[in-house]
Amino acid sequence: MDNAITVKDMDVKLNGFELKDINLQVPKGVVAGLIGRNGAGKTTFINALTDVYIPAAGSVMYGDTELAKEPEKAKAKIGVVYDSLFYPPAYKAEKIAKIVAPFYEDFDMDKWKSYMEKFGLDPKKQVGQYSKGMQMKFMLSLVFARNAEVLILDEPTAGMDPAARAELMDMIQEFMMENEERTVLFSTHITSDLDKIADYVVLMENGRVVLVEEKDELMLHYGVVQVSKDKMTSEIKDKIIGVKEKEFGYTGLTKDIAYFEDREDVKVRRAIIEDLLIYEDGKGEAQSAELKRNPYV
Repeated sequence: MDNAITVKDMDVKLNGFELKDINLQVPKGVVAGLIGRNGAGKTTFINALTDVYIPAAGSVMYGDTELAKEPEKAKAKIGVVYDSLFYPPAYKAEKIAKIVAPFYEDFDMDKWKSYMEKFGLDPKKQVGQYSKGMQMKFMLSLVFARNAEVLILDEPTAGMDPAARAELMDMIQEFMMENEERTVLFSTHITSDLDKIADYVVLMENGRVVLVEEKDELMLHYGVVQVSKDKMTSEIKDKIIGVKEKEFGYTGLTKDIAYFEDREDVKVRRAIIEDLLIYEDGKGEAQSAELKRNPYV
């Protein structure tokens, strides 16, 4: 399978924070959800992917184009939408479109106008007067007016109401349906969004990628286990990740749900993406080694 994004041995060093040994391959034609607790490194990673930060080591490839060696060619392949308005709020939407268009050979002004109409956005309005959801739609309209191969989204649904988030998910799915080789990398802390559209889940912890998993495989094999205090054994504890002590006993994540399904001494349910955030402990290498499974490296 061809890859849309390939990250190899990436290190990024900032004041007081570091991304270390990031290796990731995202196949063409998928939605990859990037998750992690606040401070895990998601935005720093996206900034390194989009040339805002220059890695201290390693490489980023879009298809067969290396970002550091051919930045213009690489950036022509991607469309980026950040979590807040990236343009001067006093500018009208149509002015911004006219400024942006010359930077991209494939920018289609008629297509942009069509998306603005579809999204119900007034192009003569100052973008600072748009609501949060409208600003996201506007930034997406600029991306959709191009033939971008890769869409990178950094917390695009933060601050949106459920209806606006659902509409944005529909837009992303339409973007994918227009071309089966398009790819989306979607950073979010609202994991229910990923439950709807993600094909893969990428978990970051302490500046590292600690898990890459197909969402369907994750749902099939991972579960949340509840064990009363008098039933907990060392054998059971070895099968549980991120054990937490509760008033009634212990809970934790298992990647071997089949081991527990027929047992009468525990309760188990299928995991959802949010459980990865709840039960990873954020304390370092031992936990990361337990979770790590990257089939593309």
